[in-house]
Amino acid sequence: MIIPLKRRNFDELIPAVPTAEQYQYYWGDGQSVFRRVAISIASVIVFTILYNRVHENNPSSFAALVMFVCAALGGLYWMLEPVAMASIRNAKLRRFAHCGYWQAEVLDVYVSQEVLAREEKVNSRGRMDVSYDAESFLNIELGDETDFVTTLRLPMRRELKRIRPEQTICMLLFSNDRRFGRVSRQTSDAYIPQYNLWVGDYPYLRRDTFVDLTKYLSKKSAKVGTQSGSSRDLS
Repeated sequence: MIIPLKRRNFDELIPAVPTAEQYQYYWGDGQSVFRRVAISIASVIVFTILYNRVHENNPSSFAALVMFVCAALGGLYWMLEPVAMASIRNAKLRRFAHCGYWQAEVLDVYVSQEVLAREEKVNSRGRMDVSYDAESFLNIELGDETDFVTTLRLPMRRELKRIRPEQTICMLLFSNDRRFGRVSRQTSDAYIPQYNLWVGDYPYLRRDTFVDLTKYLSKKSAKVGTQSGSSRDLS
């Protein structure tokens, strides 16, 4: 069942300002940091030269101010790029009008492979050798009592082998229809309460807030079920 969330909850779960986990995701490895630092240094040099030329001709011009700002931003590029990348990714979800909490059941789990690259080369005997660079993906088929079914596809990781049919997975769905007659998007960031396990490859959600929401809705559902059972006993 899909539980529509208020916009306030939507904004808390998918923030406009990236979370620490999202920033770390786009921080990358040492090579990525080196690339950003190199771009920052080059930007500072180029815009400083342009600023000096413009400033000599007209110190109070708007162009001189622009060159100064660009040089300052260029110097911070190595640190600001992860913020920009994560903000853009968050904005793609925040553009939807409505967000819903979905508690689904695992219907099926299977592994598939995708060919990422194909390489051809001639061996020492003059024959053509073809090699493939393939990656394994775990496909998790999800559904609920309303017959809504979707598939979550994730790069294979060791901890994902614990996922089995009939387990519960919680995630967010997005739509421009307030009744969710048509679901436009889903997050790959999904939570399995049984193992306290996140299975997504990118931390779309503010995870501590989502876990708190899951606990709250579970307690609320259990309380409603208890009251319903008591009413039937009294009747």
